[in-house]
Amino acid sequence: MNLHPATAAQDSYLIPHTSYLSVWYVRLLLAACLLFGSEILLWTNPPGRALAEWPLLIAGYSALATLLLDLMLRYRIHDLTGVMLLAGIYGLLAGLLLNPQTALVDLPHTLVTRVMGGHTLLGLETIGLFLALTGGNRRRARSLLLAGSGVVGLAWGIWVRWFSVLDVRPFGEVSLTTMFVYGIAGIVGIGLLLRLAASNAASLSPGVLRLSGRAFGALVVALLALLLVRLLQGAIALAALIAIPLLLALCLAILWFRRSDKKGTLLDTRIPLRPLRLLWLLAATAFFFLMGFLAYHLPFVEVANVNQLTLVILGFTAFGMGWLPLVSLVLGVRAAARLTRERRL
Repeated sequence: MNLHPATAAQDSYLIPHTSYLSVWYVRLLLAACLLFGSEILLWTNPPGRALAEWPLLIAGYSALATLLLDLMLRYRIHDLTGVMLLAGIYGLLAGLLLNPQTALVDLPHTLVTRVMGGHTLLGLETIGLFLALTGGNRRRARSLLLAGSGVVGLAWGIWVRWFSVLDVRPFGEVSLTTMFVYGIAGIVGIGLLLRLAASNAASLSPGVLRLSGRAFGALVVALLALLLVRLLQGAIALAALIAIPLLLALCLAILWFRRSDKKGTLLDTRIPLRPLRLLWLLAATAFFFLMGFLAYHLPFVEVANVNQLTLVILGFTAFGMGWLPLVSLVLGVRAAARLTRERRL
């Protein structure tokens, strides 16, 4: 049976005609950014991870990166509110599937601070890192990368230095050497994948990153298998099994309703990859580690029970409480403005 011409054209657009490995270089680049954010910047105790846990984590971050790139194309994400929704989906799934032992340890408190706060905020930052690294030598991309490197490096140094000491979990103090070894390893991994993706994915078009129906189904099965592993490990409480799927459904529903009729996504100007020049990458990396070094060595200052770690935690909490209402408000205002222009209000 012949397909309808439009359907056939769409299927040919979705099926990659280039090397399958080239597509995976792009997905793995985003996965490396996400892993760097949730494992090293948020410091979920990477030195304490069992060696057998890392293949599961790498597969999980790769699956989430594949999902995010597909959703970016499927729902035509082209602005900050859309990226925030993607980061929310990532944060919820990362907390549930990859880091339940830490993210779900004290519900509902950690649902706000660590899942919707920490993991979602780091998801937003590392998706932004991916977009900046692949966005070419634009002045805005360079400026945002440098500014973000400084701010994130400062928060990273404070967080790793004091969170492992003051939190009730038995992480123990993290030395500057350990912090930098993992930080450098993460940066090197991202750099190598950026190089591989840029040199091997030069002929890609954005559409090849969107999954076919069968591939999307396989991805869902893989995520469910990871969920089953965590359930068998006894790492997920019943409350999380109720709350997180409901929040995921809300984020997906908002993505579906806000889907634009306009063609184009943020990936259109980034695939094929247009990496930043090496000089800017080195400058951003040096600035990141410099701010991390200075923040790590800051004396512990506490005034009225508020210290530098408190400020970072308050930032996570405020973001966790505020990003979903903010996105809903922005989209509501846009919808009202559109209806007003159409004289339907």
